[in-house]
Amino acid sequence: MLPSSRKYLRTLLAFILVLALFLIGLDTFFFLREQRNSALEQDEKTRHELELVGAFVIEPMLKQEFSKVEQFLLQWGRNNPEVKAIHAFFPKGESLAEFENFLPSNDLLIASTPIYFEGQHLLTLEIVKDRNISEAPLQRFKRNLILLSIALTSFLGIVLWILLRFMAIRPLEQEINRRQKVEEELQNSHDLLESRVQERTMELTEAVIDLHREMVERHHAEGELAAEKERLLVTMRSIGDGVISTDIKGRVVLLNKVAEQLTGWEHHEALGRPLDEIFQLLDGDTRCPLETPVARVLRTNQVFMLPARALLTDRNGVEREIADSAAPIHNELSELVGAVLVFRDETEKNRMTTDLLKVKKLESVGVLAGGIAHDFNNILTAILGNIDLALRLAQGDADTRSLLESAKKASLRAKTLTDQLLTFAKGGEPIKQLAAIDEVIRDSTEFVLRGSNVRGEFNLPTDLWPIQMDSGQISQVIQNIILNAAQAMQNGGIINITCYNLPQKNNTVESEDFVSIAIRDSGSGIPASLLECIFDPYFTTKEKGNGLGLAITHSIVIKHGGRITVESEEGLGTTFTIWLPASPKEQITGKDMVKIKKTARSNRIMVMDDDKTIRVLTQNILEYLGYTVVLATDGIEAIRLYQEYLDAGTPIDLTIMDLTIPGGMGGQEAIKGLLALNPLAKVIVASGYSNDPVMANYRDYGFVAMLSKPFAVMELSSEISRILEG
Repeated sequence: MLPSSRKYLRTLLAFILVLALFLIGLDTFFFLREQRNSALEQDEKTRHELELVGAFVIEPMLKQEFSKVEQFLLQWGRNNPEVKAIHAFFPKGESLAEFENFLPSNDLLIASTPIYFEGQHLLTLEIVKDRNISEAPLQRFKRNLILLSIALTSFLGIVLWILLRFMAIRPLEQEINRRQKVEEELQNSHDLLESRVQERTMELTEAVIDLHREMVERHHAEGELAAEKERLLVTMRSIGDGVISTDIKGRVVLLNKVAEQLTGWEHHEALGRPLDEIFQLLDGDTRCPLETPVARVLRTNQVFMLPARALLTDRNGVEREIADSAAPIHNELSELVGAVLVFRDETEKNRMTTDLLKVKKLESVGVLAGGIAHDFNNILTAILGNIDLALRLAQGDADTRSLLESAKKASLRAKTLTDQLLTFAKGGEPIKQLAAIDEVIRDSTEFVLRGSNVRGEFNLPTDLWPIQMDSGQISQVIQNIILNAAQAMQNGGIINITCYNLPQKNNTVESEDFVSIAIRDSGSGIPASLLECIFDPYFTTKEKGNGLGLAITHSIVIKHGGRITVESEEGLGTTFTIWLPASPKEQITGKDMVKIKKTARSNRIMVMDDDKTIRVLTQNILEYLGYTVVLATDGIEAIRLYQEYLDAGTPIDLTIMDLTIPGGMGGQEAIKGLLALNPLAKVIVASGYSNDPVMANYRDYGFVAMLSKPFAVMELSSEISRILEG
């Protein structure tokens, strides 16, 4: 090889080496710059994710729904493969939620941020991410850069090698003759070419690098944006509340599944539409349109919550009571870029609250009614008792007896009113006594229809069997049905009430005797679709009804061992049929069947009542009947007197006790003391408040009988005679 050829070869090798070193340095520079930019982008992305997560947890943190916050953070961590750990701490350092998915890694990113709301530190979020997962595009960039440099170096080396070979094969003579000239020209050309090639190479390299970086960055950004949107959408769809996200102009960006159900709009239909087009609100009290919370948030840049009684009208016109809140969304520069709306259906919750208030109101009215009836019955006991005694003493004075009978009738009407109050107040078992159903039906019907344009027409046989019943409760049953019938007959008319005996042999449903009561009106009727619901509590078709009348009616009939059915046809009327167990072999003891005589007796009776008027009246009645009377004001005194008479060998034969003594021991407690002294003690319980379970189940508490205040002389005498002579 000629010296000149070796010179050219050395030059070529030196050029290739320099070019290779240059490209290696250039590659290293671009790679480090790309690596630094990637790290900064990843740090910024992580901070943005923490801010976005913080915005989503503010509301549940304010509501102390910590389980929702924990569920949201765990779901977010599982959906993001870059996240290795999530820690959420309260301001005092207590842990709220932890998520860890550690795998071996030599490059971890740790970031944390406090979450504030109106200056209040709610929570601190800490996140640990694996940089290696996010640096895959960077490695691809490095590999491509190296390959490009190798290719470029090889290409230039080949080109120069061809040029060198072309020049080396020229005739040696020309080479020798023009050696100096050629060397100079070649050197000049080489220098010029090298300079131009370097310039062009640098330009081309920079252009390729810029283009590649732009493509990579764009592809990476698009991928990250798509992945972030998908993660957000998955998270939003897993939330139990409706969530809608809008841009700065109030147009829908995201809509989760619950929001789709509550608004009636699918996600793809609502996307890009103004929020007020798919989220229409009314004031539940005024029915006036309400401004969407998002519009107010975008205007004020503050969190906003809807007032109570807000109604959301969906796409199909269905209205729902909702509760919601809206909050602004800010970018990394704290600029307002949109709003997020979170809302839930409160219709069922509010309905249950309303029903509960109804129940509490009815309970309060019931307690008040029971208290009034109890006190009034004590007064009536004194009035009726004294009238009965006066009637016994005025045997020969017809005018006086007429006046007393009128007063007694008025008192009995007052007793009917107190029975109705007690029936409304009590909800326990019925206190059954043998009674005639026809009197209850007539009195209840006339009471309801008095003053209306509807009248009752009765078909009541004179031989109807008596019934073991709570007259007050059965009266309420008849009144409820008659009242509904009258309200259905707005133009007036006739309500037909028919009764008949149903012997066991003719009864195909039950194996006992019944009295059947059919109440038929000619009103508007009940739709067939509603018949199966009319006995359900709180079911009503009336604007101001409470839905309890027929439910109570059904309950009373069932507790009497009976049945009730309804038949109706729209436009023709409704028929309610009631079957109550009858007692055909028993007879009702009337006034004419009990002869009250003032006869000397050897029996001693103790009367315990806190009301002096009742004590004195009962004493007068019993002494009139010939009994020896002992008086006590409360249970403690009654037990003491019972013990004294027992020790003296003159035991008390019968005790009449008031059930409740305000501020003292009543009958329910005192009977335990009497039975401890004498297990065979005979005790009658008396009360003007018959809804107490003791009155319905008096035998379970040790009593032998019960008296409902007010009671008449005949009733008291008959009960005492039955017990002492039985």
